[in-house]
Amino acid sequence: MSLLRSDLESIQPYTRPAAELASIGKARLHMNEAACDWPVEARKALLERLSTMPFHRYPERQADLTERLRKRLGVPEGGLMLGPSSGNVLDLIAIASLSPGDTIAYPDPGFSLYPLLITRHRGKAVKIPVGTGFPLDPWFMALESGVRQLWITLPNNPTGAWISPAELEPLLKAASQRTDPPLVVIDEAYAEFAPLTHRLSVDRYPNVMLLRTFSKALASAGWRLGYAIGDPTLVGKMASLQLPYSISAASLEALDVALDYADQFDREIRGIVQRRELLSGALGKYSAAPSQANFLYVKPDPGPAMWEKDLMVRTFAGAGVARVSIGTEEEVERTSQVLGGKPSIAPEMKPRRLLVLDVDGVMIEADRSFAEAVGRALKELAPQQPWSDDDFLAFKRVGGFNNDFRLAAGAVALAERGEMGRLRKAEGIGFPDLEARIQELEPQCKQVVQRHYAVTKDLEKPLITREELETLGIEVAVFTGRPPEEWDLAVEVLGFDLPAVSDAAPHLRKPRPDGLLQLADAFRAQEVLFVGDTRDDAACLNAACALRPDIQWSFAAVGPDRERIGGDLTGESLRSILPEIQRRMS
Repeated sequence: MSLLRSDLESIQPYTRPAAELASIGKARLHMNEAACDWPVEARKALLERLSTMPFHRYPERQADLTERLRKRLGVPEGGLMLGPSSGNVLDLIAIASLSPGDTIAYPDPGFSLYPLLITRHRGKAVKIPVGTGFPLDPWFMALESGVRQLWITLPNNPTGAWISPAELEPLLKAASQRTDPPLVVIDEAYAEFAPLTHRLSVDRYPNVMLLRTFSKALASAGWRLGYAIGDPTLVGKMASLQLPYSISAASLEALDVALDYADQFDREIRGIVQRRELLSGALGKYSAAPSQANFLYVKPDPGPAMWEKDLMVRTFAGAGVARVSIGTEEEVERTSQVLGGKPSIAPEMKPRRLLVLDVDGVMIEADRSFAEAVGRALKELAPQQPWSDDDFLAFKRVGGFNNDFRLAAGAVALAERGEMGRLRKAEGIGFPDLEARIQELEPQCKQVVQRHYAVTKDLEKPLITREELETLGIEVAVFTGRPPEEWDLAVEVLGFDLPAVSDAAPHLRKPRPDGLLQLADAFRAQEVLFVGDTRDDAACLNAACALRPDIQWSFAAVGPDRERIGGDLTGESLRSILPEIQRRMS
C-alpha cells in the first residue's frame, strides 16, 4: 500500500539544471530577476534595521505592513493579503477555492508553476493555446465548457504577451455574468513593465483577484514576497488559512524599507523597459515576439551561442526558442553583439503622466440638475424645512458632502433637529455629532434623490469633448462621486467613455483618496494632475499625496469656488485650463 497519493508519481520537483546552479560568473538572463540590486541607500537602511532586530522573536509586523500596502494601493479594508511570494499566495488561493476535480484554465505556453499547483490540489488542467499573443477566443471556449477557474497571466510568461484592460473586459464581464461565476486570477507578476495594469477590474468584479510579486517591482526576489487583491469576503477567508508567522521578520522589514525607496526602484523599471525596446530592435538574424515584460521570447534558440559568451538564458526543449531577461546596459550590449544586432539610439522614456477628472462641475454642468433633484427630494423628506440653491452650495463647501445622497441626508438630519442654521458655520468642520444619523438616512435619501434625478438629469450638458481631451496627448481617466449607474448616465451626456472609478463602495467616497490611488496604480503613473471643483476633491488629492509621496501630485481647481479651494492651477473651467495642462504634462 502506497503512503503517497497515486497522482504524485508523475510530478517533477520545481528544480533547475545543475549546470545553471554551478555557472558562477555567467550573467543571469534566465530567471527574470531585476537587472540591478537595491540602491545603496536602501540597502544601508535595511542593514541598519537588521542589525538591531531581535532574532529570538516571532515576526509580528505582517498586519501593519499589509495595512501600509493596502492604503498605498487604495484597497478596501480586508481586500489585500500579503504572503511569502506570489506563488505561495496562489497556492493559498487554490487551497481555499479548489475542490478535487475542478478544472483550471491557464495559458500555454505559460508559467511552469501552474501545472504543479493544479496537481498539488487535485485539479484538472485545461491548457489554453495562446502562442506568442493572447487571443481571447480559446478563453471564451473554456468559459463555455464550465471551467471553475481562469488563471490569466498578463504580461504572459514566457512570451511577454499582453492585452489591455479594455481588451480583456469582455471576458471578465462574460465570466461575471455566468450563473455560477468562475474565479478569475489575473497574475500580474510583470505588470510594472506593461503600459497599464488591470487594477480597476477588481472593484468591478467580485470574482476577480489580482496577484502580484515584489521580486521584480522592488528587486526583492531574495525576500520572497507577494500579495493578492480581491473582494474582502474572498480575501478574508483565504487569509484565514495562512499559517501563522509565514513571512520572516527580515522579509517584512525589507518590504517596509523598499516602499520607502519606491521611486528609486521605479526609475530602474523604466530603465529596463527602455533597454527592452532597445534590444528588441537589435536582434540581428533573430526575432522576438512583442513583449511588455522584462524579457524577450527569442527564436531561433540563441542559448548555446549566449552560453559561450557567459550569458545564461531560459531555453525550452523542443520549442526552438529561449526567454532572454533584460539585464544591465552592459549585458544588453553583450546580448545584442552575440545575436548579431546593432543597438540603435535608446528610445526616450517620458514619465507616465495621468490626467484625472471629476465629472460634475468639471466635465458636465450638473449643479442645476442635482440641486433640483435634491431640492425636490427635501420637499418630500423634510417638507417643513425651507431650502434654496444657496443651502445646496453651502453644503458643498462644508466638505464631506460631495455625494448628493449624503448631502440630502445631512440636510434631513439638520432639519430634524431644527439646526439648519449650523450650515453656514460648518465649512471644514462638518457635523460629527450627526454622522450616525446621516449614515442611517442615506439609503432612503438615495432612493428619493435618484427618483427625482431621473427627471432633472435632462438639465445636464457637457463641458468638454473627447476631441479636446485627445489633443492633450496624455492618458485621461475619471474619478467621480457618482455611483456606477449615474456614471453611465454621464457617459450618455458626454457622448464618450473613459476609464473610471466611481462611488461603488465606502472606500471610494471622496474625500477618501482610494480612487485616485487605484487610478495611479492602474496607469503606472509617476505624475498625476487631478481636476476638481470642491473642497472634497482637493482633500482627496492631499490624502493621496501623503500615501504615495513617490508620485508627483498636483491639483487644479475649476468653477465658481476655485479661489476658495485653491490648487496648483485654477481656472474658470476645464476648457479654459487645457492649454496650461498640455504645457505642464506634455
